[in-house]
Amino acid sequence: MRLSGSMVSGIILLIVGCVILLANFIGIRVNLFRLFPGTALLVLGIVILFGQFGGHHEVIFDRKKIDLSEPFREKNIIFAEGIMDLNELKPITHHQKIKLNIIFASGKLILNPNIPTIIHASSAFGNLELPDRTVNFLGSTDYRTGDFESAEPYLDIEANVVFGHLNVSGF
Repeated sequence: MRLSGSMVSGIILLIVGCVILLANFIGIRVNLFRLFPGTALLVLGIVILFGQFGGHHEVIFDRKKIDLSEPFREKNIIFAEGIMDLNELKPITHHQKIKLNIIFASGKLILNPNIPTIIHASSAFGNLELPDRTVNFLGSTDYRTGDFESAEPYLDIEANVVFGHLNVSGF
């Protein structure tokens, strides 16, 4: 069995939670305020270890590709590394919107050359790498691809990066 990053994180959190709980129970007095962090770490470790954290539209404590079976929803990458490949997206027939949030994480957005796209990107203590410009620390910018016309169907992406990194690559 190969240990993944999420499994190692889960094991570490389990050990830390057990140590805090044991230290609390070995002593004569039991302080409920000290008991809570140990219990919280224990539960978080179990959740991470057994993969019950996050869903199809989130990448949390893991590294994976974001599911685009229902593409027009909010996607989150939190404490993880995620890839969103728009080449897997079916042609759009009307204006569609995707919101991508990257928090304490790293993400890669691969654009589809056949879909006109506008990206509204903002960064707070993070790094945004677009094909023709970079936004570091604080800032926002817009980026357009393809033959963009507001009357034609296009994809509208709102990308928010907080303490993370997003690389938007062209075709």
